[in-house]
Formats: sequence, structure tokens, C-alpha cells
Amino acid sequence: MDPTCIKDFVSWLKEVFGGLDVLVNNAAVSFNDINENSVEHAETTIKTNYYGPKLLTESLLPLFRRSDSVSRILNISSRLGLLNKLSNPIIREILEDEERLTEERIDFVVNRFLEDVKSGVWAEEGWPKVWTDYAVSKVGLNAYTRVLAKRYDGHGLSVNCFCPGFTQTSMTRGKGNHSAEAAAEIAADIILLSPDNLPTGKFYINYKAFLYSNL
Repeated sequence: MDPTCIKDFVSWLKEVFGGLDVLVNNAAVSFNDINENSVEHAETTIKTNYYGPKLLTESLLPLFRRSDSVSRILNISSRLGLLNKLSNPIIREILEDEERLTEERIDFVVNRFLEDVKSGVWAEEGWPKVWTDYAVSKVGLNAYTRVLAKRYDGHGLSVNCFCPGFTQTSMTRGKGNHSAEAAAEIAADIILLSPDNLPTGKFYINYKAFLYSNL
């Protein structure tokens, strides 16, 4: 995502609306067919799926109004990015250490993956085995969600992830178990939960919320 475009969008949003209360990050690409696992476009996938939502969110954070209700961020993610898909013990240790987990450590992980791709050793380095570059981008997004939730816990901002499952979109070439509209309805229900029922730092699969750190 182009930082200049983000800057222009944030300026426009501030001028026209003054702030925001809800952000849904749904930016994602994958260049693989369902049964393929090429990492030819790994850098573009990481930039779009991980750095794109991260840069946009960081730029928008000062505009959240912190109204009487709770402001909300929902990152559309995937169970392909859960930690049980990683077999590299060093990477697992970094991401499972919640007390020391930071944006810098997450960036180290995704950059390590890109280095392994360039070196041609990604396949044997314990990265996810299905849609590898897409999965790593979601590993990063899930971890960033957890860091952000912890940073703003108790400060009127809820930050969660949602996995819509195998959804019929252009990315899946129209294949899937349900329509994009059906997945969007669930996402809307989650993002509009009442403040009393709205958690933070959770990973949703359909309506079920799982602690990211336990998966």
C-alpha cells in the first residue's frame, strides 16, 4: 500500500468526517490457485496483507473518537495464519512470547520469511505449508492485532481478528463454502457487538472467539 495514498486518505477522512469509530481491514491478495503454493509474489503478498493494514491502522489511530461506546478494529484474517501452522521453533518462540512481542519482532519474522524466499530455503524452514506467503502475512497480521489490543486495552478501543473461512471471492476463483455477503454479515455482527459483550485481542472463527495466544 502506497504511504502517500494512506496520508491523502487520512487527511480526507479527518476533513470530511472528523474521525472514525470502526475500521475493518479487508485488504488481501493471493496469487495461488487452490492447489498451488508458489511464493513468486511473496513480497507483494506481505506488503499488501500485512504492511498495508498495519500502516493504514497506525495512520488512523489518532482519529478514533473514543466515544461513549467502544471504538472497534476488525482485521479480516485466516486460520492459515495461526501459530499451529508454524514448525520453526525459533519463530514460534518469538510469536508465543506475549510479554516481549512487539511490532519490531513481528517485522523481523516476516522479513526473515522474505529472506528465506530469496535464498530459496523457505520450504525447509518450517513456514506454513499451505499458501505459504499468504499464511505468513496472516501470521503477521494476527500477531500485530494482539500487540495493538494489548496497547489499547482499557482505553476504549477493541481490536480483533476474524477468519471468514473458505469464502467465494475472486481470490478463491469463486470457490468456497459460502458467499462473501454471508461472511460480511458475520463480520458486521462481530464488529457491532454491544460494549458489554465486545472483547479485545480475540481471534474469531465464525461467531466463536479464541484467544490468539492459545492457538
